[in-house]
Amino acid sequence: MPSETHLAQKLVQKSVRKFLQTELLPNVDQCNEEGIFQEKAFRDFFKTGFGASFMPEEWGGDGDLLSYLDIATEMGRVDLGFALSVMASAVLFGNNVLLHGTSEQKRKYLPGIVDGSKIGCWALTEPSGGSDAVGIKATAERKGDHYLINGAKTFITNAPVADYFIVLARLKGTENKGIAGGCAFILEKGMKGLSTGKPLKKMGHKTSPTGEIFLENVEAPESSLLGAEGQAFQDMKRSLDLERATFSQIGFGLIDELLSIMVKYAASRKSFGRAILEYQLIQEKIARIGAEFEVLKAYGIQLREKLVRGEKITKEAAIMKLLLSKLSVRAADEAIQILGGYGYMTEYRVERFYRDAKLYEIGGGTSEIQKLVIAKEIAKEYLA
Repeated sequence: MPSETHLAQKLVQKSVRKFLQTELLPNVDQCNEEGIFQEKAFRDFFKTGFGASFMPEEWGGDGDLLSYLDIATEMGRVDLGFALSVMASAVLFGNNVLLHGTSEQKRKYLPGIVDGSKIGCWALTEPSGGSDAVGIKATAERKGDHYLINGAKTFITNAPVADYFIVLARLKGTENKGIAGGCAFILEKGMKGLSTGKPLKKMGHKTSPTGEIFLENVEAPESSLLGAEGQAFQDMKRSLDLERATFSQIGFGLIDELLSIMVKYAASRKSFGRAILEYQLIQEKIARIGAEFEVLKAYGIQLREKLVRGEKITKEAAIMKLLLSKLSVRAADEAIQILGGYGYMTEYRVERFYRDAKLYEIGGGTSEIQKLVIAKEIAKEYLA
């Protein structure tokens, strides 16, 4: 018999699917074509309680992390751009405040993020580089009771629409100290010296606004420092685990939707008097994607259990993101191949999914970075 927890999760999943099909899906194609952020649907998604449901009850969530991962999967079936913006506000901004913020910071920022009245973002990547996190050029200089922040960020999800920003900078004088010297600051829209650029034009995830942030002598009070001074890079490692786990759950929804499209199209499309699903070359494509997907879902159960128990999942999250990213791109590619000319058109959405899937090999740490993380974690285990 299913447990009460399992039944509750299924109910949440059903409610989320209904919301997305009713409030988001009808405009998804047009919004992707025109690069429109569905702000009303975004705010309603949070207002309904789905956007940041993993948050503890005291901040407006229900504290159910497993259900939130299922919510991420449902978003992945419909629009990856929408899912990315939701994750950036709830997980990249909200979860970092939850993990590293003071009581005052949590009271000030979390309620607005959880109910969708405010939008958050997290800014690390710079024009000079992204994968080398500790090599950032943005600087923070202590000036009495405040910090003076200068620099620029780019490719920041939600930057053009954000109310709140977590910005990472390096303390002046720590340029050669590696992982030491990093600081994270919570900044707000309208602060003097803080500005954002227009939404950048992208290959995919077009419904998620991405932009630049410019910091020119921004005066950040001591109270805006998130976590301990000089510890931001260490804190970032802990925060990335949930980001990568959530990112992967969105990918589960994407692959599941792609398999559904492939199978249903192949069953109805006839060639030489037979449904193309009967041809072994088509079956081979579906079988390979399906088999690898089942393996990843099984591995995902282990990852989810460790995450809920509060255990370290750095290696597992990196493995999942690496393998799921590759499978997402390949599944979208095979879907286009099976659908042929129709796959190249916008009608069946697979060309959009193909463009969206590519970001999975880049965002949240490239596939190359995931390999480095995995190698380091494995080396620790065998050299311990």
